[in-house]
Amino acid sequence: MKIFKLSYLFLAMGLLFFAACEDEETSPFFEPETAVHGWGRVAAGSPADFVFQGDEALEVAFQWNSIEGANTANRIEFYAFFDEAYEDNEGNDRTAQHGGDYFDYTTTRGKLFKVVEGGEIPANRKDITFSVTQNDIYQLYKDATYDYGDGSVKVFENPEKPDRSPDNPFVAGDKFRLGWIIYTADDRKFDAWSPSICAAEFPNSSCYVEWAVICVSDLAGEFDYVQTEMIKGAGGGAGAAFPGEISGTVTWSPATDANGNVLSGKYTSTDITFGQFAFAWGDTPVVLPTIVDACNVITLTGADQYGDTYKYNFSSINGATATIKWQNTYGDAGTVVLTRKDGKDWPSLKGG
Repeated sequence: MKIFKLSYLFLAMGLLFFAACEDEETSPFFEPETAVHGWGRVAAGSPADFVFQGDEALEVAFQWNSIEGANTANRIEFYAFFDEAYEDNEGNDRTAQHGGDYFDYTTTRGKLFKVVEGGEIPANRKDITFSVTQNDIYQLYKDATYDYGDGSVKVFENPEKPDRSPDNPFVAGDKFRLGWIIYTADDRKFDAWSPSICAAEFPNSSCYVEWAVICVSDLAGEFDYVQTEMIKGAGGGAGAAFPGEISGTVTWSPATDANGNVLSGKYTSTDITFGQFAFAWGDTPVVLPTIVDACNVITLTGADQYGDTYKYNFSSINGATATIKWQNTYGDAGTVVLTRKDGKDWPSLKGG
């Protein structure tokens, strides 16, 4: 009997509960508020990233989305964020968040890049398109300073990054985000998004547009060379000058991996020494080190048939002609004037 008495008691409590819910003010059930979110992405046909020392614009497509169709956006603000990778004094990889932490909604977040409002805003789920250039981001952050470990310096005049300057403000490792705040006609502001929106788990939704700085390398080709100021090595000690002048042709080809896949920014040469081994030593050409182009900084990886490694330093570049001073760990060296046979201009290369 006790069991039945408890059952009747719970039934009575349930009826009382549902009766109380007839009062809307005391009801635990609330009508969900309507909301809007955005969908930003790199527009079709646009470059996906900024190119180091390039000037092509990145095109953004954006649309606001009222899922229930119950809200109307009347102002959209776009904010740009700039993250810089660097190495601290202890050799640890760090990130300087010059626009703040995108996901810290309690702080100032980014730099205001663009405002769209009123009649400029298209209908629900219709695209807005606009461009973003490197200069646009630079103008927002040109006065930025940061303490990398030895006191604050201007970001775009940092001696630790000589490739970065006001003329070429961004380098490999830089990353960007474009976020937004949406205001609606019912005086609400939407500036924080759930992880599911940021992860694009819902169709046509995102929290930001993200891109980076990449390097495009185009050094493959056939080149005429003239070499002078040669030195015949002496096992790492002071070598002897080897007088004379030699000329010929050398070819740089895209390097590939064991499966035949092209390795971006890496090249093999038909002769790393530009004929010096044949002229000074009566030896075969050096072909084993790989030439690596990392955002116009040239290094050579790997060793030759004798275990020696190489460096190229570019002393001058003038159109299709570049002057290279090279040396290896054995002490061989030379100065080479290298001219592209395709007539293309060399980029601003330097040795690493």
